[in-house]
This record gives sequence, C-alpha cells and structure tokens, in this order.
Amino acid sequence: MASDEAAGGANQALSEDANAGLATPIMDLVAAAIIAAISVWIAVESLRLPSPGGVFTAPGVLPFLTAASLLIMALILGYGAITRRRAMPRALDRFEVPADFARSMTLGAIVVVYVAAMQAIPIHFGFRIGSLHFVVGAFEAVSVVAITGLLKLYWRAALWACLAVAVVWIAFLSVVFRMIFITPLP
Repeated sequence: MASDEAAGGANQALSEDANAGLATPIMDLVAAAIIAAISVWIAVESLRLPSPGGVFTAPGVLPFLTAASLLIMALILGYGAITRRRAMPRALDRFEVPADFARSMTLGAIVVVYVAAMQAIPIHFGFRIGSLHFVVGAFEAVSVVAITGLLKLYWRAALWACLAVAVVWIAFLSVVFRMIFITPLP
C-alpha cells in the first residue's frame, strides 16, 4: 500500500475499513450524487421552516449549514472521482457490489420499517406486578421484533437466543426510561 501511495495514489480511494479494498470512481460518483441530492433536499426544506425571530434564530439554520457542508463534500468527492476516472483504464472502472450488500440493504429496510411501525402501530397496555405498574407500548413491541431481526442478521445465533436478548434489553430500557427517568417512550 505504501508503494502504491508513493507511486502516485491519485487513482486510489481508501475505505473506512482498511480491509474493504478500493472504491472505484463510479461508486464514488454514485455516492456523491446521492449525498448531493439529499443535501439539496434538506437545504430546501430548512429554508421552508418559519423564522419568527430572524435569520440567526431560525430553526433551519443548523440543518441548512449541515446540508451545505455535505453538498460541498459531495462535490469534492464527485470531482475527485471524475479526475480518477479519467486517469485510469476503462477496464478497472466498474460498479462492484460489496459482498455484504444484501445484508446492508436488509439493515436499511429494517430501520425504515421500524420507524414507520413506531408511528403506525397503536399498541398500549399496562399490567401490574406487585405494586409496580408496567406499560407495554409500540416501543417495546416493535423494538423487540426489530432487535431480534438485527441480531439474527448479524449475530447469526439461534432465533430463541436473539429473541431472549432483545426482550431483556428492551425491557431494561423500558423500565429505566419509564420508571426511573419518568420519560415517555414513543
């Protein structure tokens, strides 16, 4: 790797994971386009927020600045990808799907379904154990299912073990937030 850098590492891009390999310019271009589109969307939405106290106290200032900085980074990534693409042989320019692509997309789908289910499922019931009153709501029900799925996806243990860990963890979080911090959960 050091010799590659010494030989003019302009044709290479490092991943966050040192063992992941090099990203191709096409992959960087796709990432830059997605990040730029999301940044523009967030910037537009932040400008649509009302600013009753003036520009500097508007609730959309921080999201706008964040989106603007992400847009600048996306443009830099895109420019670098175009520069590297021009300098490399066409045979090396390909869009390779990472080996764990399906698992990553499954993770994304679980997160999207989890957030939607938290809003859509109206579960709420309580029960008593001795003098303590426990509440089970959408957070507990949906989180147990989501955490079990995530554990099964990444841990690859038996389903009963994933379910047991999810139930214990979510019950612990629920008790801590509802009974100790007196904070309602979604």
